[in-house]
Amino acid sequence: MSMPIDAVAALKAMPLLASLPHGEIERLAGRARLEHYEIGEELIKEGTSGSMAYFIVEGSCDVRRKRGSQQRRVAVLGAGEFFGELSIIDPAPRTATVTAAEDVTVIALSGYDFNAALKANKSMALHLVKALTKRLRVQEDEFAQR
Repeated sequence: MSMPIDAVAALKAMPLLASLPHGEIERLAGRARLEHYEIGEELIKEGTSGSMAYFIVEGSCDVRRKRGSQQRRVAVLGAGEFFGELSIIDPAPRTATVTAAEDVTVIALSGYDFNAALKANKSMALHLVKALTKRLRVQEDEFAQR
């Protein structure tokens, strides 16, 4: 039987959030939800609206996008990684479907709390920009190979 997850420690272990002051991490932990999904379960669906960001504590997720009638895998995300932030930063429909590639535990954070942490912490904002830039480069590389 696994140990219960300490939300403060789990959030502090997220590279995106590691630079936040301890008090801010504790505040987020108090407002976050710990969620568990079984293999194959959908966490978010492409085209739907969303206002939650997700941080993977344990397990991994498949990220897929529609291309014509096909669902194409664009990424596999593991512990320490996050998703769902784009619909918070730019309120628009979800750009991908994310499913549990194995049993997965995530911390779900509301858009309000995610934005508040982002506004209060420049190093978190910089880390987010770097992560999004890396994702964009992967997309551009894939596009160039088509």
